[in-house]
Amino acid sequence: MARPNVTVTIDDQSFVITGSEAGSVSRGGMVSHKGLILAVGYTAESKSGIMTVPSIDDWWGRLQTTEPVAAGYANYAHLNTSGASQPAGGTYSRYPLGPTSEWKGEWWAVHNYLQYGGAAVIGATGTVENKGTLSSTNTPLHNREVPLDAIFVGGEKDGSVIANDINTAINISTTRKDCIAFIPHGSSGADTAASDLLAFNARIVGTLSTIPASEFVSVIFGYKRHFGVNRNTKDQIDNLLVTNCSPDAAGCVARTDREYAPWYSPAGTVRGQILNVLRMTDTPTDSEQDTLYDGKVNPIVSFPGEGTILFGDKTTAVNTSTLSRINVSRLFIFLKKTVGAAARSKLFEFNDETTRSSFVNAVTPLLQTIKSNRGVYDFRVVCDETNNTSDIIDSNQFVADIFIKPAKSINFIRIRFTNKNTADDLG
Repeated sequence: MARPNVTVTIDDQSFVITGSEAGSVSRGGMVSHKGLILAVGYTAESKSGIMTVPSIDDWWGRLQTTEPVAAGYANYAHLNTSGASQPAGGTYSRYPLGPTSEWKGEWWAVHNYLQYGGAAVIGATGTVENKGTLSSTNTPLHNREVPLDAIFVGGEKDGSVIANDINTAINISTTRKDCIAFIPHGSSGADTAASDLLAFNARIVGTLSTIPASEFVSVIFGYKRHFGVNRNTKDQIDNLLVTNCSPDAAGCVARTDREYAPWYSPAGTVRGQILNVLRMTDTPTDSEQDTLYDGKVNPIVSFPGEGTILFGDKTTAVNTSTLSRINVSRLFIFLKKTVGAAARSKLFEFNDETTRSSFVNAVTPLLQTIKSNRGVYDFRVVCDETNNTSDIIDSNQFVADIFIKPAKSINFIRIRFTNKNTADDLG
């Protein structure tokens, strides 16, 4: 018989939670059709089809909670650290081995966005039966009562991002017209640049053949390689995750809203740093980056000593419009939201000089603040009898014309060096 003893065991179900930036008021949305809400959502979220995640700590915590999963979702078995099945919820943490099954790519997309400090809003159907039949034109995120600043697309690699994900994101932003959809441009998955990466429409993941010209859509080129849950194991090092960078681009918007303002560009070395990148799958050459940018595709590029950067701020709007830049598009989205609120307060009032002056006095300080914060070069508000004629008044309408000169982001810098002799005058 063995001697008397005390046995102590440690069941390690912890995760190495990646760092994140400070919280932002920005909200990024993603439509899930892989069962993400049913897998990691709470009971009320599973029923409503909307899940709001305020932080990356909350997101990791959902893998470890003991609250049961949604009814009828037993096909996603909970596994212990030895791989054996456990009862669904209530006793053990939900997913001690990390995100699993078909919703894994969506989980990491939300994770990648949350690193930048924004709140994530995931919309999906609220029942198990309908989890795979989302309509690209009718989702919970189409509801404008759900506030959003950006939309991004989930998925790990080319094969798990399908045309419906892209179509859905585009349809949400172009229908709502109060947020920008960041969608992934297709890539070969190779680690070297190749000319076949640059066919704009043909390389879009899935079967999507065209992308609409819209100030509410921005295309991102780049897939990043990064660690999974267990970042120190050999298996993780040999099998890095590959995820599209549209959530990261939306994250740069959250960072910009927190540290600057919506009318600043989210691209560049100051606001466009991409987090949690070991390396990018594709390394387009300078000429290939030019081809991408001419095609309204924003590349993500790594610079030695500077990091990996969102290196473009185009929307898919026509090049002749200033709305072809993300910062200008988001400026007008911000103005529509704020000035629209001021205009609603005038509904059912009299269309007279008092009401018109009150509106001008309400919006002028806002526009002046934006001008002082470098968002516009100049503006003018017209709301008087010249555009509120008797015919307008008799038809129960109220008209205000606001003229804006939006500030432009620098896309091209020219620096000239001149070699002078010692005795030359530099004046």
